[in-house]
Amino acid sequence: MKFKDKTAIVTGAASGIGAAAALRLAREGAVVVAADVDEAGLMQTFEAAKNDGGSIVTCVCDVSTEADVENTVSRALEINGGIDILVNVAGISVTKHVKDTSWREYSRIMDVNMGGVFLFVNKVLPHMEKRKSGAIVNIASELAFVGYADLAAYTATKGAVVAFSRSVALDAIRYGVRVNCVCPGATDTPIFWDGVTDPVERQKMLDQVKIEKPIGRLVTTEEVANGIVFMASDDASAVVGACLVMDGGFIIE
Repeated sequence: MKFKDKTAIVTGAASGIGAAAALRLAREGAVVVAADVDEAGLMQTFEAAKNDGGSIVTCVCDVSTEADVENTVSRALEINGGIDILVNVAGISVTKHVKDTSWREYSRIMDVNMGGVFLFVNKVLPHMEKRKSGAIVNIASELAFVGYADLAAYTATKGAVVAFSRSVALDAIRYGVRVNCVCPGATDTPIFWDGVTDPVERQKMLDQVKIEKPIGRLVTTEEVANGIVFMASDDASAVVGACLVMDGGFIIE
């Protein structure tokens, strides 16, 4: 197992990419502190890990709230005195024309998508630096590199995550801590569907994916989890400040 006796924090772990990453890390031997605002979703992740023989500790956490982040980090430190892996997945989306996006909506998405990454890195990195080891994987997006209509606020946060990660990587590597990004494309997650339940509308979305994405389909959460596991593992020991784009060829068209 790649992560036997290691402790990991995964945010956004109640569903989607976060849940898949938490389960994969647990399957590979890590004790995972799964953080999310969705307590019911966290329990589903916990039960799935338990049934799979993995070890997950749940922690209700709003990543934009400093006290919640500090509490989550403290819970992780109680396990074995250190934190080996941090995976920042938690994020929200606002799908609106920029002229229709309120300042409150912009502030909230920035606080969660970028602020949450900052807070967890800010609180975890000192502990990793003290031990002179660790891996941080921040989840950005293919949309950090290209524009997309009605997603100006969202793309701004993901571009910020990439820029932040590259700079922090230079701060951290001198202490033996690696910081990298995984940048998924359109992935089969709740945030992609954004509450759309009508089968006709969902099919229209899938048809658009087939047109836009050379791979012709949605990326799966398991595929993204594979990338996260690689970036967090010693297999990526020389990978620093990189962006692993997993978008089925979208940004190279």
